[in-house]
Amino acid sequence: MTLPQTSERDEAGFTLVEVLVALALFSLLAVVLFDGVKFGLQAWRGGSARTEAFQRELAARDVLRRLIGNLYPMMLGEGAAQRRIDLDGQAESLEFLSDAPAVSGGAGRFRFKLLAERQRDRVDLVLQSRAELAVDQAPERTLLVSNIDRVEFGYAPRGTASGEAEFSTSWQQQIEPPGVIRLRVVMRPGDGRSWPELVIAPRLQADVACVYDALTMRCRGR
Repeated sequence: MTLPQTSERDEAGFTLVEVLVALALFSLLAVVLFDGVKFGLQAWRGGSARTEAFQRELAARDVLRRLIGNLYPMMLGEGAAQRRIDLDGQAESLEFLSDAPAVSGGAGRFRFKLLAERQRDRVDLVLQSRAELAVDQAPERTLLVSNIDRVEFGYAPRGTASGEAEFSTSWQQQIEPPGVIRLRVVMRPGDGRSWPELVIAPRLQADVACVYDALTMRCRGR
């Protein structure tokens, strides 16, 4: 009886060439899968960063609307000819008194300063703040918008509609606060971000805490 013979091919299994081809295909598949995962992670991180930046800018605009809308027009000066509102409005900065932020407990007033801060080749919109009575305290700095082209402040008198107002670039040594304050944040060319123009009308137009003393010609207690 003769046993069936098996070929050398059946006994040898995979050849070296077949193994190398399989490894090459596996490596190529791994590279393709890794590039896809890497692209997905980069897209997710980029989308998360843009969403976070948008949320920060949205929160910054809400804070500015509240602070400027609640600015307090404290009256300064001793004589009638020297009386002025404690507010310094310039083309690229605005300094004023307003309600204390919520993180401080909401008690008292704070002095705020919005300004375009220049550092080498970039401009940032920064908010400085300190308690009204903390004269010797260094102001706290908060970055609102970074890497912009410029900041433009405008001021219009009371009784002017915001859509028809002729804004000036300065509001200093005035006896009353501006009726409307405009803030423009201009992005750099090619920057995909957008910052809508803020036009805010301060609610208080008079120093309600001032009790005028005719003898001293100033607010009592000041």
